[in-house]
Amino acid sequence: MKDFTVEELNFLCILRDIDRKDTINNIVEATPYIADDDVRKIGERLLVTLETMTDAEYNDISFDETFEE
Repeated sequence: MKDFTVEELNFLCILRDIDRKDTINNIVEATPYIADDDVRKIGERLLVTLETMTDAEYNDISFDETFEE
């Protein structure tokens, strides 16, 4: 499974949907409204990752909070 940066995972948590394709669509639709270049680049990187992963890999992403010491 792909390791996401904290920024990518946060971006994904905001725009995630029931499945990978709907999440991709959410990111594509939101991108024109993102004024910050750095945030837009995070979204673009995330799109590439989501487009190259399988639905099974997407479903394996854990959105649970885990805090390790």
